[in-house]
Amino acid sequence: MYFLFDCDNFFVSCERVFAPALKKVPVVVLSNNDGCVVSRSYEAKALGIPMGAPYFQIERFLSRHQGVALSSNHEFYADMSRRIMSILRSHFPELEVYSIDEAFARLSETKQLEEIALQTRNQLLQQTGISVSVGIAPTKTLCKIAARQAKQKERDKIFLLNNAADIRTQLEHMDVNNVWGVGRHLSPKLGYLGIFTAWDLATAPLQQIRHCFDVRLAKTVLELNGTPCLEVEGDDTSQSLTTSRSFEREISDYEQLTQIIAEFTDKSAQRLRRQNAVARGVTVFLRTNRFAKNKEQYNNAAYVSLSSPTAHTGKLIHAAQQALQQVYRPGLAYKSAGVILKDIQPLDQVQTTFFDSAPTNNKEQTLMSALDKLNHRFGAKTVRFAPQAQNIRPLIRQDHRTRLYTTSWNELATVS
Repeated sequence: MYFLFDCDNFFVSCERVFAPALKKVPVVVLSNNDGCVVSRSYEAKALGIPMGAPYFQIERFLSRHQGVALSSNHEFYADMSRRIMSILRSHFPELEVYSIDEAFARLSETKQLEEIALQTRNQLLQQTGISVSVGIAPTKTLCKIAARQAKQKERDKIFLLNNAADIRTQLEHMDVNNVWGVGRHLSPKLGYLGIFTAWDLATAPLQQIRHCFDVRLAKTVLELNGTPCLEVEGDDTSQSLTTSRSFEREISDYEQLTQIIAEFTDKSAQRLRRQNAVARGVTVFLRTNRFAKNKEQYNNAAYVSLSSPTAHTGKLIHAAQQALQQVYRPGLAYKSAGVILKDIQPLDQVQTTFFDSAPTNNKEQTLMSALDKLNHRFGAKTVRFAPQAQNIRPLIRQDHRTRLYTTSWNELATVS
């Protein structure tokens, strides 16, 4: 049987852990530069505030209802996610972290499933303060449906979807575009075949689905019928790591962009080392403001390959700067930029060449480990590389950001 653990209103829930006054208050968390709503409390949902709503459109409405808007605090949310996933790993050897707030797990047992889910949910709530909905079903696709039903429950948010009659009822009342793996891009095509509900898809001829679409949708059909086709994938190393941002204001200055790209590279390199992995190349991209129709539009990227795979921040920054030189065009005002570490592989699986030096690689790993420990102990950027900016926050609007309660010594929660 499969479990899907889905954190309830994750970003909002994280904020409420250290700010109990926000409980029972309409709360929304905003995207980068305080642009759009990306997380809503149940109270905010009850007010009819839609996901993705631009903040300027709902600001007054939210204020009239004594609501609160907060800027995204991704470093804090990522740390809370790591704590949650660590607890889940202690219960489930087969665990797939699907997103920052979702994880699939598999158990061979078929008894006491709800008891297992309840115990795990209670432990997560007790040790992290985060409420989690749990869907249980024979396949991952059905788990997604079960988790959606679990979220609608007021207490003990656990839903077991294992009975054939219950499965049919759920599928008959679900639009096909809400099925995991289908979405809006496929639903019009399915409509031409008379497939409008999840039950229509589950009962469609498998050969027809394979002929008209692809094997992925055929697997979805099998999953809806209780045949597992999507296994728990585990914690495999990501093939790429991306760090990107949209800026509060447009930037033309090359030196400023150099600092920003160096900062993004450092963040990606830290994530790379936490995965115990290395990268063979770096891509840098720049984009102008696509909404500024009266200005020249530009969107370009460049890739720089490394002579040997590394997680050394300095070498990655140097490669990123080379890529930036290739894509930068003077006179343009850039609204967003990003760094992508490519061709990632686990450190213990790296195939070295005749010219690679093992002692040099070991020294790099030791150096980066020491740098990470210093910055963890004394605060971010206590030790940094010269091209990095002292602070890039002025370039990203975060007027309502809360503290880094769990990752910064200077912003720990205080008790008075």
